[in-house]
Amino acid sequence: MKIKLSPELSYLIGLWRKARCPDGVGVEGKKDVLEIFAKEALDRQLTTSDKMLSGDDKVYFYHTAYRKFFQQIESEQLERFKYLNEYAANYIAGMFDACGSIDDRGVVSMGLATKQDEMMLLRLGFQTRRRADYLVIERPTVFLKFIQNYVKAFKDHKVFEYIRTQERPGAAKKK
Repeated sequence: MKIKLSPELSYLIGLWRKARCPDGVGVEGKKDVLEIFAKEALDRQLTTSDKMLSGDDKVYFYHTAYRKFFQQIESEQLERFKYLNEYAANYIAGMFDACGSIDDRGVVSMGLATKQDEMMLLRLGFQTRRRADYLVIERPTVFLKFIQNYVKAFKDHKVFEYIRTQERPGAAKKK
């Protein structure tokens, strides 16, 4: 079985990378993350609904080839996602949906951050500051514009509506 990386699969791998559960190929955590993973895995035909398992705050399936493929992509993260393209945007959107946050003051951060994550974001042009195991994104609007079409858990957040209004021609207020 030959598995080919697609932008949609990149999203799923990013989500899995930050919220993975120890069982099979799956995620654990918030309800919306579980629902997104299950829906995406079924839509991409990675498994069937009768093979999708769930437990205490986790959803997963068993598939050795996909597990190895996900692990391979994760280990090649810096090389696979070094260009500002749909693959990198989906991968980062998946990571952001799993462990990202936007606070009331507009501070955008990503938790569970590794040095690899920091390096990947820096290579893509996104400056960050490290706070414990969080990466705070320096220019959040540019970052959010990059992932806005691919996030699923945050798609209805008010900041994305604000970004969309700023992109429309004539949306800028006249002085």
